Amino acid sequence: MDTVAMLDVVKGTYVPWPRIESDDYLMTTGSARPLEDAFRIAHQQMVLWVAELTGQSVIDAYQLVSQAALTPIANVVDTAYTVVCKFPKNLLKGAVAMGGMHAAMRKAASTWRA
Repeated sequence: MDTVAMLDVVKGTYVPWPRIESDDYLMTTGSARPLEDAFRIAHQQMVLWVAELTGQSVIDAYQLVSQAALTPIANVVDTAYTVVCKFPKNLLKGAVAMGGMHAAMRKAASTWRA
C-alpha cells in the first residue's frame, strides 16, 4: 500500500491552530491540558472559520457548530490532549475554504495515482 501526503501553505493568512480539509469535513484542532481546554480551542477555531466562510455572525456560527460538529478525541496519552472538531462541508452551501486548495490538491494527487 502506498500513501501520498500533500501539504500546502496559504500565504498571507494567519491561523493560530491547524485547519484541515477533507472531501467531507472541515477540521480544526485544539491541543492543551485539561481536556476541556483542548475541546474549547478546537470548537472556538471552528466557529470562527464557519463564520468567516458563511458570513454569519459568530453567535449564529456558534449555534450551527454546536449542533452539527463531531468531536473525536485524538490523543489523551501525551502531556497535552488533542481534540478535533469536524464540521460537515455539505452544511456550508458551497462555501470554498482556503481558496479552493483542497480541490487543487486533490487534482494534483490524482496524477500521482495514475
